[in-house]
Parts: sequence; structure tokens; C-alpha cells
Amino acid sequence: MVLTTCGYELHDDVSSDGCPPGSAGCPCAEDCEDGLECVGGSCLPGSGGATSSSSSSSSPQTSDATPTTGQEITGAGVGTDGGETSAACVFVCEDDIPELPECDAFAQDCPEGQKCAPHDSDGDGAWDLHTCVDIVGDGQRGDPCWAEGGATGVDDCAEGVMCWNLNEDGVGTCVALCSGSDRMPVCAPLLTECVVSSEGIPNLCLPVCNPLLQDCVGSQVCIGDPNGPAFWCVLDASGGVAPEGTPCEFANTCNPGLMCVDPDVNPSPACQGAPGCCAPFCDLTDMVACAGLSVEGAACAAYHEPGEAPPGLEHVGLCEVTL
Repeated sequence: MVLTTCGYELHDDVSSDGCPPGSAGCPCAEDCEDGLECVGGSCLPGSGGATSSSSSSSSPQTSDATPTTGQEITGAGVGTDGGETSAACVFVCEDDIPELPECDAFAQDCPEGQKCAPHDSDGDGAWDLHTCVDIVGDGQRGDPCWAEGGATGVDDCAEGVMCWNLNEDGVGTCVALCSGSDRMPVCAPLLTECVVSSEGIPNLCLPVCNPLLQDCVGSQVCIGDPNGPAFWCVLDASGGVAPEGTPCEFANTCNPGLMCVDPDVNPSPACQGAPGCCAPFCDLTDMVACAGLSVEGAACAAYHEPGEAPPGLEHVGLCEVTL
């Protein structure tokens, strides 16, 4: 799972078995399966049964189309109407996928036996709506948990709680969803902050932390809320291989003690053209906190505007270059 720098977006990496050559919607092998023919390098429904990819037509067929693989379950088939070729669905068309009813995660307004949970509606691994799912467990905040498919919303946590920070074994921890409303979110657990993404999905009560101390537990990292003044603990997705000056795209992919920021803030040579660059947090009272970085002229600048810092964290800064 990873967080974007302008909000956050979680991804669930799912392995792919590929697309078997000769199958519907897949690259042509020597022959396509019965009922399919090789069109533009892909096996598609036709009227002539199995057709060799080395067809003896007078001119070769070419196409820029990419064969369907992995999680993609739609494809362009070929139909014939009056001699003209038209697009058709080989597997499941987008129009065939029913729309899911949405719900209010703050109010938890689903029918009895269900809970309102973040859901990935288009299969790209990122939550994009809240919908009602069956309650299949009673895990409370802090309990270990599992989640079905990573981003479906189905897990074994109770209502108002969701499975977060799944590890490689698919085991995560139940965390509370924010209550209240989107305008006035509330977190009942002590020492947590309501973290709402730029799209409002999901909205979680995450532990607050000190980015200079990096005092999160387990495999978590302390970063700044991209949409607010708080610092909170999220899964460390850096792998320990993203030091200062490393190009980045997501807020939690830099080593602990760093955060993915706009390249204008840390214009390291390695980050030119990248969406972000790893820059270190710093202590405003340390005059040499930003010495020895990959870019010259960096200085420790206040992370917050005056009066916005959480109590006790007024001295937190970020190494940046002022142009």
C-alpha cells in the first residue's frame, strides 16, 4: 500500500497469471482456440473457427492494441455488420458491471449485518467509494485482521473499524474509522487523528507521532498529513532504499525521517522530472540540520504556518531550498 503526495491513494498489489497465447483476447499462438481467429495479433471471436496467426492474406494485419492480461477482464472483439468491423466485448463489458450503492462511512448507515467500508470499484487497487459490505468478524481496534482482496472492503473487523497496513502475509491491524461528519470528524481513540484523503476515502483514526523521533511502532513511518497539520503513522513502503534526494511519487515511500515533497522544495539533480523528491524533516533549533544534502542551499524551514503546529511540535521543520 502506498500514499500519494497530494492526498493519498492505497494500492493493493495483485499477482497476474498472464494471458495464455491462443485464448480469447490474448496474443495469437500458432493457432487460436476453436471459435476464435487471429485479428491484429490477438485471438478474437470470428465466424471461421480456429485460424492460424500466419494467415495467407494478401497483406499482413497490424494493430497497436495491447492484449488483455492480468486483472483486465474487458477486451475488444470483432463483430461483422454489413461487412464493417465493429467493437464487441469478449468477456465483461463495463456496461455489464452493476453500480454499487454508496454509503456514509461517518454515519455507518448500512442495513443491519453490514458496515460502510472503503471499496475499490474499478479494480485498480485504490479505494474510490464507500459501500455496504457484510460484517464477517468482530475485530476491534488494535486486533490483527485480514482483508479480502486487499481493497474490497470486506475484512474481519467490526462495524466502524477496518483492516489497515496489511503485510506481505495479508495480515493487518484493525483501526477505527472517523465518526462525526466530513466537516467535523471525530476520533474517539486517544492519541489518534482523523486522516481524510483528498477524495474522502478512506477516513481513518491513525496514531499521531513525532517525525523527528520517528516513534511509530512496527513497520510504520511518521509523515505529515498531506491535507492537514498533523503527523501520523502509516506503513513504511520505502524498503529502506529511498534516502534523501531519491525520486518518489508517494508520501510513504521515503526512508523514515524523510517525506516525499514537491521537487521545487528539494530540487535534487536525481529528482528532475520526477513527481516528488525525498526530503528530511529537521529541528528548527539545529543550525546545521540540513548540511550535507544532495542539493546546495537547503535550510531548515518551519513545517507549519504560525499557530498551526500541533502542541509540542512547533520546532519541526523540513529541509528545503528557497528559490
